[in-house]
Amino acid sequence: MPAPVPVNEGRLRVCMMVTYDMASPGGGVKQHALHLAASLRRLGDEVMLVGPSSVPTDEPDVHSFGGIVNVPANGSDNNLGLLVSPRAIARFFREHHFDVIHIHEPLQPALSYWSVWLTRRVPHVATFHAFMEEEGFVLRWARKAWGATMFPWIQRAIAVSEPAARYAAAAWNRELSIIPNGVPTDIFTPPAMHGHGGHHGSYQNGHNPRVKLLFVGRIGDARKGARYLFDAYAGLVARNLPVTLDVVGELGSADPPPQLPGLTYHGAVPFERLSQFYRACDVFVAPSTGQESFGIVLLEAMASAKPVVCSDIEGYRQVATTEGSTLVPPSNARALEDALARVIRIDPEIRRRHGELNRRHAEMFDYDRLAERVRQEYRLAIAACHAGAIRPARVLIEEAEQPDQAARSEA
Repeated sequence: MPAPVPVNEGRLRVCMMVTYDMASPGGGVKQHALHLAASLRRLGDEVMLVGPSSVPTDEPDVHSFGGIVNVPANGSDNNLGLLVSPRAIARFFREHHFDVIHIHEPLQPALSYWSVWLTRRVPHVATFHAFMEEEGFVLRWARKAWGATMFPWIQRAIAVSEPAARYAAAAWNRELSIIPNGVPTDIFTPPAMHGHGGHHGSYQNGHNPRVKLLFVGRIGDARKGARYLFDAYAGLVARNLPVTLDVVGELGSADPPPQLPGLTYHGAVPFERLSQFYRACDVFVAPSTGQESFGIVLLEAMASAKPVVCSDIEGYRQVATTEGSTLVPPSNARALEDALARVIRIDPEIRRRHGELNRRHAEMFDYDRLAERVRQEYRLAIAACHAGAIRPARVLIEEAEQPDQAARSEA
């Protein structure tokens, strides 16, 4: 690969790299990259989305690699490109030239590792998304050691939140910009913007109105707290409160939700349908137990002008509004039940006003607003890369043409 040439303030050629399976439904990191890429394109940049995929794709501006392995961690399945061929990565970067490579979750092996080592003359930006409240010594040491092998060739780094920044700091010891996750406010919109006449959820029916609760998340992921919501909902039904619950998300290894009056399980739905569920609900519920660096689902609900009931955890506190959100202790079904009962009983007009406040707050996180801040990180990375002397990438690419030998030497 030839050395990158200086770029002006105009169009950039961006490689947006996701380290998780791009074919999996949902996925906060993947959606973040997708929407950020779309906003950057609206600014005039050329963006190619790159990552491992369990399903081949022929979409334009998308390149996928095979070699996915599921690594359960942090209470969730993680389908990562552990077995991506270094030769395939070298071929890709030989055929495509970029002004900057943006890697989401750089500490996920091995796609990020080979991508950095094979392109050390290209500017790199990393975004850290992950967060854990408690981390063992071995994992902490492993992250630090792994980062030492590649961070010298990453010029700039971003964290999506203060918790994510603290978690990243164990491995990344340089300047770290905080640019939050965003929400596409043109996709997640209030009902009135879609011809619903301004009605919220089921309140069009003035007789025996039912308050529609919504949960979105992977049920098999224990940290999403679905089991606490199911227990709380059973209590609401036992109280004879006018309530229903829609559950959206894949099961994984979990059992289906319990059969309770008014509870409907929809399974995993395409992203384009997800916004419809937000618009149709009256209250969004996020009972996560922890390990959340940022409340993306909260932003989606808030952009849809919905009040929120969520766990009082750090990743959610930085997103939730004072009036439009009700925070409850995590892993406490009874506290969740009581909080939902209070929200169900308040006047619908109050819930509507809380939703409007949430919408205005969510607009601050629109990806089009955040994209310029990310582009500034790109410019700083490009300037830093041009100011340094780095070993030519062509030598590394030629080495990767013998991936078995290279892999053995690195091991």
